[in-house]
Amino acid sequence: MVLVLADLVSEDMTYWWEKEPLRIIEICNAYQMGDLSLQEEADAVKKMVGNAQHFHCTNEAGGGDDKRFYFKTQVSKADNPDRLGKYLPIAHKTGIKVIVYFNVHWYSKEFGREHPDWLQIKEDGKPLDDVYTTGTSLCINSPYREWVFQILRDLCRYPIDGIFYDGPIFFAQTCYCETCRRLFKQRTGEEIPKKSDHNHPLWRELVEFQADSLARFLSDSREIIKAANPEILFCMNGNANWPYWPTGRDNHKIIKHTDILGAEGGFIYGDLNLTSIYKPGMTAKLLSSQSQGKPALVFDCAGHKSWSWYMLPEPEISLLLAETLAGGANFWVPFFPDDLKQPEIRVVRSYCELVKKNPKAFGRTRSMAKVALLWPAASVELYEGSSVPLTDFTKEIKAAKVGDISQEFLGFYEGLARSQVPFDVIDEANLVDLSRYELLVLPNATCLSDEACRAISDFVGGGGNLVASFETSLYDEDGRRREDLRLGGLFGARFSGRMFGPMLWDYVAPDYGTGSPLLKGVSKEFIPAPAYGIEIKTTVGKPLAHFCTKLVGCYDHSPEVSDLPFIVTNRHGKGTVVYLAGTFGISLSSFRFPEYLTLVRNVATKLSAAPVLVENAPWVEVNVRRNDEAMFVHLVNQTSGLKRPMTHIQPLTDLEVVLPKVKCKQSRTLRQDRKLRTRVGRRGTSFTLPLLEDYEVIELPLET
Repeated sequence: MVLVLADLVSEDMTYWWEKEPLRIIEICNAYQMGDLSLQEEADAVKKMVGNAQHFHCTNEAGGGDDKRFYFKTQVSKADNPDRLGKYLPIAHKTGIKVIVYFNVHWYSKEFGREHPDWLQIKEDGKPLDDVYTTGTSLCINSPYREWVFQILRDLCRYPIDGIFYDGPIFFAQTCYCETCRRLFKQRTGEEIPKKSDHNHPLWRELVEFQADSLARFLSDSREIIKAANPEILFCMNGNANWPYWPTGRDNHKIIKHTDILGAEGGFIYGDLNLTSIYKPGMTAKLLSSQSQGKPALVFDCAGHKSWSWYMLPEPEISLLLAETLAGGANFWVPFFPDDLKQPEIRVVRSYCELVKKNPKAFGRTRSMAKVALLWPAASVELYEGSSVPLTDFTKEIKAAKVGDISQEFLGFYEGLARSQVPFDVIDEANLVDLSRYELLVLPNATCLSDEACRAISDFVGGGGNLVASFETSLYDEDGRRREDLRLGGLFGARFSGRMFGPMLWDYVAPDYGTGSPLLKGVSKEFIPAPAYGIEIKTTVGKPLAHFCTKLVGCYDHSPEVSDLPFIVTNRHGKGTVVYLAGTFGISLSSFRFPEYLTLVRNVATKLSAAPVLVENAPWVEVNVRRNDEAMFVHLVNQTSGLKRPMTHIQPLTDLEVVLPKVKCKQSRTLRQDRKLRTRVGRRGTSFTLPLLEDYEVIELPLET
């Protein structure tokens, strides 16, 4: 038996990255190394009030190779200055933890040609040659892995504080190298299929093979690092709310071998009007539910991608960081040396100061939300109505068919946020215990296992409430279509076997005669229909709205109500179920019909108890978190102009905030650092917030 140092460390040990919230600053000088002296670099991180740094000690311009290492390693083919060795004492004297940035996914084409058996190979048998248009990538299953492991051993001889893998990754059209072909054949007895052929019977096996390969690479890397020093942080950039089949990055496998779970949820691209302002918050909430109690980290980029040397306006950067913190995650922000001269960096400093001054508010807190929104992780891997967004690692891939899960999810996310209802984002792994929630939302969660459906049924039967849309539960966990909706018994309806649409100018008609409180505030006779619906027949459910018959054109004739239900409610056990037989979330995210927003607000507020109410401030997002000593109300002001990028956020004054079930005699703001006049009465605890600029956190000590 070989006993390594990591085996001697108690699982109860608190590591440095767990003792206070991370404020990671990266100075991206890998492309212009030498522009800043080492002391200037440490001073810049200190000025930003960062407590940790991603440190570059390789030159990355055009992709890496074995001649650009600025530290001592056996694999180097050049005698460069030891930048890492000189920097560590400077940084540590300044109080900065040094996390070495290690790019393991982007190499120069020349270096790739020197090691042809290391290259990632595309389906057509050619090497990958367009990583950031300039380079290639190497396969972690190939002998390249041993080269990486030697670099790890050499890095761990330094008194570093962490290692960050940028990558590893399989790309959407890779990998078909000889090693991958051999390992897949050993695993399955079959030849490796085309990754582009999602209908191949072994396609799912290929996806899991790549995810397991990445996990094995991380496990072997971790063993080397922790054997050298358990206090060295090990992490990589994982997945956010998009499929992992293009990359092999399954967060549930990644977190088993890393110390924090991070993803690039704060990278925003191109026309920002096409990007949700909630993107960092989505990522923060999802990672927090997947991280198994370890810290969650959102990589927030201050650059307006893909113009990497052009910074976003201050309000945009502020929103990235506010959403991240309110969602329960830590943040990382990168800067190029030229950025340090720009005025926009002051907003990052202000957030770092806020977190440093109030570590308990942003450390190990837990959500108080009573609503859970499911990110249908299994469905996005298998369902043909699943898209892949543009990221630094993936090209945009449009959904092959209707029912885009990402857009459906986004619609419900925005509807809940606009309703000022605190909520969590979970995935199927969290369905085993829903006891802390009052309402579960399933946005076109198409592929659900029998086990997941039983857990959902038990939740509703025990008194939980449920909202679901479109083809939820029509497929099993392997993507095979069922004859009927597996959760049809909860919905009070059965599937009639037909999808219909597109409905470009069609309508649904609410039935106001039901007197349902879910229709409160909706008054129009006809409201726009979602683009697609599925035909159902009610069994025990009660329709609240019906589709109208399809019109030939937008001026065809007055809408006529059909017998096809659109909204169905049902009681199951002690719980209430609301089923929407169409792509409701997609229409909400695309058009933001006021009636759709009202429906989401009604469902959320009638079927769950809101822990906090903010009166007359519709553009303020609310999240509530707590630790053992206090609760923290996060208010994110999104009152801005009509178009992005935002250049101004309108301050709000005299906001009335009520916490119905809380009795607390004190409250104070963390950013403005002022006590608030706090009142306790029959409505619970309330206070007036004199001023909300872009973001504020109110602390309310809990009575013991």
